[in-house]
Amino acid sequence: MIVLAAIALLFASVPCVLFLRNLRLYSAPNTASHTSHESISVLIPARNEEANIARAVSSVLANRDVKLELIVLDDHSTDRTAELVHELARHDSRVRLETAPPLPAGWCGKQHACSVLAHLARHPWLVFMDADVRLAPDALRRMVSFTVEKDAALASGVPYQEMITFCEKLLLPLIHFVLLGFLPFSRMRRGTDSAYAAGCGQLFIARSNAYRTSGGHAAIKTSLHDGIKLPEAFRVAGFRTDLFDATDLASCRMYRSGREVMAGLSKNATEGLASARRIGPATLLLLLGQVLPFMMLCLPGISAPARVVFSVAALCAWLPRFLAANRFQQPLLSAALHPVGVVALLAIQWIAFFRSLAGRPATWRGRSYAKAAAIFLVLASLATAATNAPHRLHAFELKDQYEQMRRFDFPKTNLSFVVVADQKGSDQLPKWIQPVHDRFGPRIDIDGVADMSPVPAPLRGLVRRSFLKQSSYPVMLDWEGAVVKQFRPRPNVANVYLVAKDGTVLENWSGPATSEQLKQLLAALERHLR
Repeated sequence: MIVLAAIALLFASVPCVLFLRNLRLYSAPNTASHTSHESISVLIPARNEEANIARAVSSVLANRDVKLELIVLDDHSTDRTAELVHELARHDSRVRLETAPPLPAGWCGKQHACSVLAHLARHPWLVFMDADVRLAPDALRRMVSFTVEKDAALASGVPYQEMITFCEKLLLPLIHFVLLGFLPFSRMRRGTDSAYAAGCGQLFIARSNAYRTSGGHAAIKTSLHDGIKLPEAFRVAGFRTDLFDATDLASCRMYRSGREVMAGLSKNATEGLASARRIGPATLLLLLGQVLPFMMLCLPGISAPARVVFSVAALCAWLPRFLAANRFQQPLLSAALHPVGVVALLAIQWIAFFRSLAGRPATWRGRSYAKAAAIFLVLASLATAATNAPHRLHAFELKDQYEQMRRFDFPKTNLSFVVVADQKGSDQLPKWIQPVHDRFGPRIDIDGVADMSPVPAPLRGLVRRSFLKQSSYPVMLDWEGAVVKQFRPRPNVANVYLVAKDGTVLENWSGPATSEQLKQLLAALERHLR
């Protein structure tokens, strides 16, 4: 029993400590910003939003110190949405009403609408907001200021969540618990690793040039969840993303009944927490740390030492919820019923998981999707970040294309710049290596590892000779693939890593060496070499 109590304490204390650290980092944009009169395109996809659209539009138009255009895309509404926007546009030339083209096969409705809106936008800043979001009068100016200050290409914030029904109060406050309890903000801000992609689909701000370079919503067209998938697309393209506290910048009533809460979270599950890869580990993590301590304290006959440990674990589980209730204006009832909310959330995810196995499509706003996705912010990141977090490499040795044995061992004299790729990604490596070599020379070790495990044995000699012709740098050839696995690289692209003298992976990037990615890499090298 004491061992079980210790496990519960471990699983409760880790997110508690991370929450406390992140609470300081998750800040609201500066109210004293000098950023003003920026040109911003505010983009609202609207499908049957007659109950919300007028207030959303009015809140945008009330924003001060910015030059803006507001484009509302009527996505085949069957209510008075278009009529209401048309009337607003008659009285304010900044408002434009556009009509969505037919939904192409393979697209999610919202992603298609946002992609169309982005192509209609004229200004360098794009703000995507849901039709049920209302902005504060200084929100746009402060959002631009935050994004500039953090040198991000995309930023997002969780608005103040209006909650009326019991189900809303029970489940929706878990957004901040998961966001701050399981996403390491310092790691997120250190680089562009897609494992730390997170956001809120209700409110995004993006630089238009980065949006187009990354592919924007077209890169995630099959997903129902731009909250994680859009930041992921930006980070894969080498751009930084960030998160801000939008509690006093915007408000939103996400769902209006218990039925909508259940339907919405079920619809948004199987690309996130309810995916086959994540649902088991995430369920274990949440049950052991957030539910078990409370259950055990209700049982008689628990030894005094075990009861003390379970009590500390329960306090660790509760503390973030009550801090969040105070900071983000959430109901105290939700914090008090924390373990009940976690169980309810997990039940929804398992129902969605089994529905997916049975092939039953998700439906939302009159459309059916065979593949559901996750809106529940970083519950998807919960498992992903845990499996892709920065790690320490083990020493290894491999022969290069010259048949010379090369050893990668620790401690090293210099910081290492390691490039890893399979055959398809190897063409991207020279553009990563040359700028590092030119600027830093002997101050840094440059090592390359190629995943050659798919190459059949009879062709290995031919492949080795091709490396002799193509690369003037020694490249370690991993014919078995065992060494490459410890780097956890993305397939079919180049992967580059900054490795400390003790073998700890400090930062990593992947994909083509864009100017933005190289800028971030060289800046990181300068920082670590100081």
